[in-house]
Amino acid sequence: MENNQFGINPKLLVKLGSAFAVIAIAGLVVSNSVYSVDAGQTAIVTRYGEIVNTKTSGLNWKSPVEDVTYFSTREAKIDFGEFNNSGDVISGLSAYTSDRQTATVALTLTYQITDPEQVYTKYKSAENMINTLVIPRVRQQLEIVFSQYTAMTVIERRGEFAATLRKEIADMFKGYPLVINDVQSVFNFSKEYERMIEDSVNKDVAVRNQERQTRIAQEQAKEAQVRAEAEARRKTLEADAQAHSIKVVGEAEAESVRALAEALSKNKDLVALKTAERWNGELPTYIPQGTVLPFIQLPNKSE
Repeated sequence: MENNQFGINPKLLVKLGSAFAVIAIAGLVVSNSVYSVDAGQTAIVTRYGEIVNTKTSGLNWKSPVEDVTYFSTREAKIDFGEFNNSGDVISGLSAYTSDRQTATVALTLTYQITDPEQVYTKYKSAENMINTLVIPRVRQQLEIVFSQYTAMTVIERRGEFAATLRKEIADMFKGYPLVINDVQSVFNFSKEYERMIEDSVNKDVAVRNQERQTRIAQEQAKEAQVRAEAEARRKTLEADAQAHSIKVVGEAEAESVRALAEALSKNKDLVALKTAERWNGELPTYIPQGTVLPFIQLPNKSE
């Protein structure tokens, strides 16, 4: 066979074209058969819809008839609702309190897939699981928990409500191929109703403060009464003690006088002795007529 105008043998061109085609096909097959799995991912390898392998990280190989579905095992978030710049809820899930007040609730759900194979088997994809399992059940549990509170109590006990909602939602997904790590919730009632609730709460607080002040005053009055009674008892005891002391002293003095009188009656010289003990040794400068000088007995003239 003659060469073409470029001097190349046509048979050689055919062979080169076939080689390039084989190389291209081989490259395509290789590119479709090699896949990589990042850290924090799990790859489910299926053949005609049946799971044949599971890979967690690295570079892997599959046949052209096999497919790979990726699942993230990192923490992920689902937002139910939106906030404005002031932090107020502008959209979210609706729920009713036990007194039939409507609240708008914005939720942020943090979850993590724990069993990618089960997710694939039941839902085929994480997105389908979120839409068919997570979102409806979160709505349902939110309505159940909210219905256990009145509008006033849910405002007064926001922390308790948030903790209860978090626990109930987490418990709801036990046994499913995901785990709920956290639930953050913010809710709003209408501005008018929230003002009414705030006024009512303020009134209740004022009443409780007044009751507390009354109890404090009553306790203080009781303490003052106890102190007064204790002081009265102390004074009574002191008066009793003083009266007893006076009585004892009086009785002692009376006994002394009685003993002295008895002694004087038995010994007349004792009077002179007692008088002598008290005399300062001086004689009076004036002696009325008929008065007897103490301790001096003048001799009788007739003697």
